Amino acid sequence: MARVLWFVCSSGGVTVAFALAVIGVVASSGSRLSRRVLLLVAAAYWVAGTYVVPATIKRVIAWGYAPISASDVPPGRIAVVLLGSGSYLSRDWTGRQFATVDRIGASRVVAAAHAYQLLGADFVISSGGLLEANEHSWPSGLAMADALVSLGVPRDRIVVENESGTTRDEAVIVKRLLASRPVDHLVLVTSPVHMRRSVGVFLAEGITVIPAIA
Repeated sequence: MARVLWFVCSSGGVTVAFALAVIGVVASSGSRLSRRVLLLVAAAYWVAGTYVVPATIKRVIAWGYAPISASDVPPGRIAVVLLGSGSYLSRDWTGRQFATVDRIGASRVVAAAHAYQLLGADFVISSGGLLEANEHSWPSGLAMADALVSLGVPRDRIVVENESGTTRDEAVIVKRLLASRPVDHLVLVTSPVHMRRSVGVFLAEGITVIPAIA
């Protein structure tokens, strides 16, 4: 479902929607219904492309979440779980490669590093596998780990999870990792619009988290 919505909101989705609407107008010899459908498609994408609409939707989805503070987490052993977004991989002619996180992932990495340092967490789980297998893809868990180190998180305090493909995969694998690394509190770091769903997914696996929005 998420992939379908992503495509509908992409430039490719816009092209396909308008192409189908125009074909409908031509095939029906310009019937009133087909022209209304074309007008509806144009209006829908115009409204969706107006800043206030997506901004309002984001605020509604993220309602109730706020940046984490030290008082949000009781004393005890703490782990920070950083959920991945995506990454980019580049190679030169000799085979050397360099991976970096995407813009959304960068905001999450900064938030995770802040939470780790603010709370004095025991370790960070950098979670994220390959979204798509191609020559330019790289597990976001690995790319985020490098970024965390650059922000002052010690490498030996980072646990990398790079097998997951979905948020549910991340919850299942994190649960398995925590079995050998028990903690008292789990702080979950992700984007505001992704937090509510992520909290629910982890709760479905029996894991209660403390939200820390990026």
